[in-house]
Amino acid sequence: MKNRLLLSTVTATAVILVACMPAPVSSSSSAQDGTRVMGGDIRLSLNDDGDARITGADVRLDGRVGRELRVTGADITLQDMSVGSLTATGADVSFAGAVLGDARVTGADISIRGNIGGDLRVRGADLRLEGNVAGEVDGSFADASFNGRLGSLRANGADIRLSSGSVVDRDIRVNAAFLDTEARIDGTLYANVRSARIGGSVAGEIDINADEGRRWHRRESDGRVEISGELAGGTICARRVVISGTVTGPLNVRALEAVTFTGDGSAPQLEYTPRGDARCRR
Repeated sequence: MKNRLLLSTVTATAVILVACMPAPVSSSSSAQDGTRVMGGDIRLSLNDDGDARITGADVRLDGRVGRELRVTGADITLQDMSVGSLTATGADVSFAGAVLGDARVTGADISIRGNIGGDLRVRGADLRLEGNVAGEVDGSFADASFNGRLGSLRANGADIRLSSGSVVDRDIRVNAAFLDTEARIDGTLYANVRSARIGGSVAGEIDINADEGRRWHRRESDGRVEISGELAGGTICARRVVISGTVTGPLNVRALEAVTFTGDGSAPQLEYTPRGDARCRR
C-alpha cells in the first residue's frame, strides 16, 4: 500500500502542474550559463554546457546538458539525452540516453534506457530499467524489472525481477513480496521476501528469509524458495525450499518442510533444521 501511494502523490503533483502552466513552449536552446524554462507543453532540443531547469506539463526534451538537468512535469520524455546529472519528477517519466554522474527519478511509471555513470535513486510505482548503472541502485517501488549491469542494488518493492544476462557487480539487499532473479550476482544476496526464485548465479553467500505470513492470508507460493541456479552457499529460512540447481558450498536451511530436490538439483553440504513454530525474520 505504501508503494501504491506514490502513484497518487505523484499524479496529484502533476495535476497541480498542469493547472498552473502557461502557454506551450517549443524551441531550441544553446547556452553556457544555463537554461530556465517554464511552460505548459514544452518541446526543446538542448545544447547547454551548464545547468538546465525545465518545468512544464507535457515535457519532451532531447540533446545535451553539460551539468545538471532538473525536470518537473506530468508526462516527461527525455530522448537521446546526454547529461551530467539528472533529477526528474513526474507522473510518467521516460529517459533514454546517458547520465555521466548520478540520477534521481521520482514518478508513477518510470522507464530508463541507457547508461548511468554514478548512482541511481528511484522512487515510483512501476520501474523498467534497461541499461547499466555503474554505482548503486537505491529504489522503492511496487514492481521493478532490471535488464543490464548494476554496481549494486538496494530495494524495497512488491515484485522485483532481474532478467537473464543481467549482472550485479557487488551486493543485493532487497525487501520484497517476490524476488525473481536470473542475474549473475558477483557479491552477496540478502533478501527478506514472501517468496523467491533464485536462478543465474551468486558468487557470494545468500541470506534469505522467506516468511509465509499469517495462515489465513497464505498462498501456496508463500514461504517458498526455489533455487534453479548455481550458488556458493549461505542460509535460508522458509516454509519450503526446492532445489533444482547446484549449491557448491555449505547451505544451512531452517524450514517447516524438508528440502526437496528435483531434476539434477544438488547441495552436498546441506544442513537442514526443522523450523518448528519459529518465524523467519523480515
